[in-house]
Amino acid sequence: MDEAQINLEQAATENRSQLVREEFRDKVHVLPDPWGLQSVELFFQASGSNSIIIAENTDSSQLRAASIAVAQRVPMVTYDDSMRSELIAQIDALGITRILLVGDLPFASTHGDLEILHDPGTTQALGEMTAFQFTSQVVDSPEGMVKAVADVESADFTELKAAWEPLYREERWETEPIPAQSRRDSGMSPVIIVTPESSVASVANVKAWGGEVWVMPTGDPRDSKHQMALVSGLEDGPLVALGPQFGDANLLTDRIMHGWNSSTHANS
Repeated sequence: MDEAQINLEQAATENRSQLVREEFRDKVHVLPDPWGLQSVELFFQASGSNSIIIAENTDSSQLRAASIAVAQRVPMVTYDDSMRSELIAQIDALGITRILLVGDLPFASTHGDLEILHDPGTTQALGEMTAFQFTSQVVDSPEGMVKAVADVESADFTELKAAWEPLYREERWETEPIPAQSRRDSGMSPVIIVTPESSVASVANVKAWGGEVWVMPTGDPRDSKHQMALVSGLEDGPLVALGPQFGDANLLTDRIMHGWNSSTHANS
């Protein structure tokens, strides 16, 4: 749509009129976490989850984990040693009983009642874990990862693959089912915005939860009228932004309140 055709007042009215779950009403959340932990807490802690997927911090493993997370509506995180203690706490809070490791991860739990599974990394294993046949989709570049995950729907059963990086495989690992969970958004999701720099795990968690994701070129909605239309009227929420590129909640709120001006927005 041409910018001249965008009516920001109408966009604001439509944005404010959406039905949204109570926990998101009148709130602006900015989640800077690169590993997906904050999105797991925000979207899954209220209902809990039987399973969680932990991905190695490689592009190919994150895309693989995201494919499974969205298909089975299971939360995921990207692993880093710096967040191990927080991850263990989140596992306890969610009531996790099953962990699927994707990639070459030395993760081990001290909880004896946790089932630790390993993804062999094959297309056949996807079918065995989910009971569905997946269709492969190649992502051309790292810059396209977020958009690819945002576009995948749970019913698509799409296996996202990185064109630039092979996926770690260990075919000797046996596969076990990862039961699908129900969507949790109740059709009342807040507006959720991301950019190509957002965390793949966080975007996958939104999709697994049941929400839709709007991919913006930058973290400043004033950079274009199209971007401002996505958030117009949402200075008091309901809005969730994924990534530090949006600043904090106060900065994002100020930018929305400032609005879009064709002559001054670029220098604001």
